[in-house]
Order: sequence, then C-alpha cells, then structure tokens
Amino acid sequence: MRRRLARGRLAWGAAITAVALVLGAAGVVPASADPAETIPLSVPGMPVSLAQAGELTVWGGNEYGQSTVPASLAGVAVSQVVLPAAATLALAADGRVVGWGGSPDRLHQVPAEVAEAKVAQIAAADRFAGAVTRDGRVLVWGKKSALGSPLDVPAGLSGVKQLAISSVAAIALKTDGSVVAWGRNYAGMLDVPAGLKATAIAASTSRFFALTEQGTVVQWGTPGNQMPNALSEPGNVKAIASAGNSALALLADNTLAGFGGAIATPAMPEEITDVEPVLLASGGSADDFAIVDRDRNTHHWAAFYGMYENPVPELNGRDFTQIALANNDNAVNPGSGPVQRGGAVIVAKLLRAELPQVAGAASVGGTLTATPGTFSASPDAVTSQWLVDGAPVAGNGSQLAVTAAMVGKSVAYRSTATKAGQTTVTSTSAAVTVTKPAPPPVVKVASKTKVAKVTVAKKAATVTVAGKVTASKSPAGKAKVTIKKGKKTIVVKTVGVSAKGAVKLAVKKFNKLVAKKLKAKGKKAKTAYRGKYTVSIQYLGNTLVKASTGNGKFTVKK
Repeated sequence: MRRRLARGRLAWGAAITAVALVLGAAGVVPASADPAETIPLSVPGMPVSLAQAGELTVWGGNEYGQSTVPASLAGVAVSQVVLPAAATLALAADGRVVGWGGSPDRLHQVPAEVAEAKVAQIAAADRFAGAVTRDGRVLVWGKKSALGSPLDVPAGLSGVKQLAISSVAAIALKTDGSVVAWGRNYAGMLDVPAGLKATAIAASTSRFFALTEQGTVVQWGTPGNQMPNALSEPGNVKAIASAGNSALALLADNTLAGFGGAIATPAMPEEITDVEPVLLASGGSADDFAIVDRDRNTHHWAAFYGMYENPVPELNGRDFTQIALANNDNAVNPGSGPVQRGGAVIVAKLLRAELPQVAGAASVGGTLTATPGTFSASPDAVTSQWLVDGAPVAGNGSQLAVTAAMVGKSVAYRSTATKAGQTTVTSTSAAVTVTKPAPPPVVKVASKTKVAKVTVAKKAATVTVAGKVTASKSPAGKAKVTIKKGKKTIVVKTVGVSAKGAVKLAVKKFNKLVAKKLKAKGKKAKTAYRGKYTVSIQYLGNTLVKASTGNGKFTVKK
C-alpha cells in the first residue's frame, strides 16, 4: 500500500537560491518497501557514495552550454552536481571539480586551487560556489563584496565535512558536529545557536537550517513561518533540504513537512499526492519541485503552474541516485501548459573513478608498485594488469620488477571492472618510461702532492721543477705550478700529470723573466734572479682522484 503525501502540507517562501538539494538519507526506505527492493537514497547537499555514483545528465536552458556535459566527464563517474544560474558544477568521484556554462559571476570557472585539490563536497548559491577538500579545508569563489560574503572564509578553518552557501553568508559543519558561520550578518545569519551540535546543514536565501544530533531541526536568520511541532520531537527528522527561504524535512514515518517559508503555496497537483517518493529535489524557486518515485520515474511540478513534462523521460526506470533543479532554468511560457525546466540527475552506472596509480623507481633493477583503479556502481569484479608499451606482461600482481628489456619503454597499470548487465569498463594509469640504472656515485680517493726537486742552471738560465702525485688510483690529469719571489709571482704554468703521478716544468731564461717581473734595469737586472723562492704544485684532480697541493722552497745564489 502506497503512503500518500498529505495535500497542502508544504509551506514555502520566495526563493532565489542557486543550489538544488536532494532530499533523502542514506539507507532511508519508505515503510511499505520490500527490503529486497531497497533503493539507497542520497544525503541532502552531499555527494552520493561511490556505489551510487554514475552518469550525469543535465537538461533545460542551454544558452551558455550549461546543459552540455563536457567531454572531460565522458566515462567518468560523477558523485554530486549543483546548478547555479547559467552554469553547472559537477564533482567527479575522483575528487575533481568540473565547471561549465556562462555564470555572470564566473562560477563555472573553477579556480586553480580547487582544480588541483581533492574535493569531498561542493555547494553553490546565486553568486558563490564552494568546495570542501578531502582534508577538511573550505575554498570559495564568486562575486566580491565589501559588506562581507561567503568569500570571507575564517582563517585556519579545518575539519569541515559539509558546506552550505547563501547569497550573503555561508556555514560549515565540522566533523565534531559544531557549526561555523561567516560572511554578512544579514538578519542574524551568523548567530549560530549556542551549543548547536548538528549532523546536517542547509542554506536558504536569508536563513540557515540544521538537523541536530537529537534528530530535531533548528533555524536562524530571517524569521519565517512557525515550524511544525513534529520537527521538535527528538528522533523524528531524518533529513532536511532547502530552497529559496524554505526547507523540507523527511520525517521518521517517511512523510514530508515544509517549514521556513513565509508564503504558503497551493496544494500539490493530484498526480503527486498519490506518489510514493524515493528521491526529492527542491530547486531554484520556491514553487519548483521534483521527485523520483519507487518505480524510478521523475515527477516535476510547480505549485503555481502545475505539472511540467517529465524532465528526462528517456532515463525513467533507471537507478537515479541524485536529482537537482536549476536556479535559472529558462522555463518556456510558464502557466500556459506543460513546459520543461532545467535540472540534472545522476544515474548509478559502472564508470571509472580514481585512475590506477603507479609508484616506485622506473629504472632497471627497481620495483614498481601499483594501486588498482576504482569504479562506481559496485562492480562484481575488478582485475588489473601491467602493460609494457601497451602489451600485457606476465602476472597481474601489484608489483613489477623492472628489467633491462624494458629500457625506453612505457609501463602502465590497467584495471578492468565488470558488472552483470553493464558494459565492461577499463581504467589505465599514467605511464612511466623505464630508464637505465643510474651509475653508482663516484667515490674519489685522496691524493698527496709534493715538490720533489728544483734544479737551477748557471745564472738561473733554466729552472726545472719536478713533482710527484701519489694516489691509490691513476692521478693522470693536470697540475698548476707557481713560482714566487717574495710576494711577486714569477711563473704560473699548467702542466700534465702522468699516470704514475710525475710532474715536470722547465722554465728557460728564468733569469731574464725574473728581471722583467721585478722591473729591474741595468746592473740590477743582471743579478735580480738571485734570492729565495717558493714553489707550489697544485694538482687539479680527476674523476677518480681528489685534488691536493705540495709546496717547496729553493734559493738561487749565483
């Protein structure tokens, strides 16, 4: 027996909210459901689980391309979608945020810091969009305001698991149940009730809502209609969602209660009152709703305009896991008969999520370790295989020994998922190129250099310096020989060092060179070469031997 939705039970207010939130709670099933037919429901304002993720379809106004899913999401599992004005933001199951369309406030242009992060949840309003990263940080982008806005994220905010955004402020639900609000304190929107511990949050145009840990609902901001008494009964509320200045609660008996709005709308169409809801979305205007029934069919209506055409009839009967309605949906002639409004659905389908990953040293002698890819819709089996230049190699373990035969080739890891009744899906990691092993680091040996002998011809016509470099490896290379008289450099010459370490330098006309260097003239020039000298041999080293220096002295008397 189907549970009927009470006619006229929903109370709503004027709405301009950009976020289309899905109503439901994980594992919540209408009381009349057969356990064997359990349909898992998504949590409002949150991404669906990997098991529920799948294919995204967007419909409605497309003047900015917001209903055309980009090629980058082809074959990719999507876990959440939000629809700010003239734009679409999708959260892929691998944590990427993808935006498209033509939002006046450029919400479709995902900032680099968001595009580079792993994201756990997204939210949006008419002028702002935001993301909660998997490590609990909050990133927000959109239209700047000097009066305060959701862009003013508190410094150091962390440990966040859910974000909700309005047109002037934002709130974050932390893992400890506490709630933080920031932005413009319009109508007390930043005045979070003292001691609040929540399990879920929602944002409307000018008020915030929270589902408490006791299973009741609180609201703050612009005053609205008095909440039904049922929302104050502990344990009586399973989930909440919002649109415009209104909200909707799913109660313990699987009926719905509206609250928060200031203007009551007419009763729901007769067609809706006899439908058992499984998924429900409230959209960008307070009179715009959609549900998915137990037969997986969509029903879409506005209280003032009556029934719309089923938005995505070609998907009816499929495994819907999330439905969202657009803020600016470009309805055609509202009130003149069936029309189509903008929105999006996620249908559970076997698609790729996280790509396989390869880590380790891609060089001969190294070992590569792989992490298999993940897939949506709970595949029956996932197998993985190593690929070398695209060809499978023996074995399908998570580790691969890199051999010399792989040098110059690309290595990747491919995972394949299968599920009865669905197309097989493959997912391949980024490839790495195998290189030759790096040569072992060179350890140079020490050397010792000495001035062995200095020979001086008569009147220093020629001076010969002999040296010796000793080392445990061949010191063949170069050495710099320097001869000084006092502080004056007479000779600087680079000479060869033999494999046995011999060093030799012969300086002819040394006497005249000394006179020239000392600028000696006349009689002084003839005796300037006499005196004491120092000599050094600086061995420059080679690839195997370290440098060293030896010093000596000699005297020229005649």
